[in-house]
Amino acid sequence: MATGQAPDMGAPGLIFCIGAAKSGTSWLHDTLAGHDEVHLRRVKELHYFDTLEPGFGRWQYKQLAREAGEMRARLAAGRGNPAHLAPKLADLEAWLATFDGETPDDAAYLAYLDAGRAPAARLVGDFTPAYGLLSTATFRRMAALADTVRFVFLMRDPVERVWSNIRMNARRAGPGRESEVLTRELDGFLARDNAKVQARADYKGTLTRLFAAVPRRMVHLEFYERLFSAEAMERLARFLGIGPIRAAFGRKVHAGRPVEMPAGTRAALAGELQAQYTYVSDLMGGLPDQWTDRMVRV
Repeated sequence: MATGQAPDMGAPGLIFCIGAAKSGTSWLHDTLAGHDEVHLRRVKELHYFDTLEPGFGRWQYKQLAREAGEMRARLAAGRGNPAHLAPKLADLEAWLATFDGETPDDAAYLAYLDAGRAPAARLVGDFTPAYGLLSTATFRRMAALADTVRFVFLMRDPVERVWSNIRMNARRAGPGRESEVLTRELDGFLARDNAKVQARADYKGTLTRLFAAVPRRMVHLEFYERLFSAEAMERLARFLGIGPIRAAFGRKVHAGRPVEMPAGTRAALAGELQAQYTYVSDLMGGLPDQWTDRMVRV
């Protein structure tokens, strides 16, 4: 990609949903994608900033290219819904033609977000939960990409979020290895030897870096446990400056198979994550009932 200036996009605002992982970001992406005033590409997680910053963009590019190949194979074999797969593949191929995994090009990135935007759509966005791991300097760079930039961060009960994250990693290991990987991931987290899951559980770290980069008014915080409600959608619509958000509150996106938490695990995780509960409570003036009820049962 050649470096250039940001294109004139008719001054759309930018939404960055920076996490937290396993906290409803996919559901929110799909919900806002159906709003007339919001334009979101079908590829939810672009991994533009978080792969360039640590220098593994080429690895990410190869992962996305492999995903595109799998989609092509499914379409050719008549598997899956073409009405869903074909447009997503087109968006993914357009992103692969835009992002080489090595060269920062904010103008091309913004042009990709803007492509296909209808006149009524005043916001474009990128929903990549891994952005929660970014540095303050990168958050500042993101905040300077448009006249109006907004950050959304969803917070789920820390113990439930970590457990969901670990279960997802175990499922990805494939049949026959889930139990082994689940135990290893959990033991690693409690031993503070599971850096990736540990970092994604650090709400305090993410928000400290973000608030050092942008004023509080540019950030919308919501609890996962309150997200699926008309009140939460009203709060978000006011923050984004858009009309009412219609949402299917009962629809599940990427819901994992329930796995009972081993005896003693909740108490162990709660102890490890106590600083997160304290930070969020101080920041938000309290915690959702679902969080405190579970803490009482530990």
